[in-house]
Amino acid sequence: MRPLLDRGLPQDVIDVHAACRYYSVIELQQLGEVDPVELRERLESVVWVSDEEFAACGLGLDDIAELRQWALDWESDLGLRILEEYDEAHVEEQGVSQGGDH
Repeated sequence: MRPLLDRGLPQDVIDVHAACRYYSVIELQQLGEVDPVELRERLESVVWVSDEEFAACGLGLDDIAELRQWALDWESDLGLRILEEYDEAHVEEQGVSQGGDH
């Protein structure tokens, strides 16, 4: 996970995708101790990697399409989880501030 966040090379994305055969994305996040916002940004950038760059790493067109979809799905899931965490924190904040007024 760290190489994906630190470098973000096409091979780093491919390696993390391959690790998903053995670990869930949540397990990978926990194992890598990664910031969800940072990871989401890195996954968003996969769309800017050219097919040629992925092909140079040995992927065919179907593999590239699958990899891109996987990255977009994970990015979307992260976005939802980040929003949920924000909403929960906001509700807790409101509860604390309202609770102190009584």
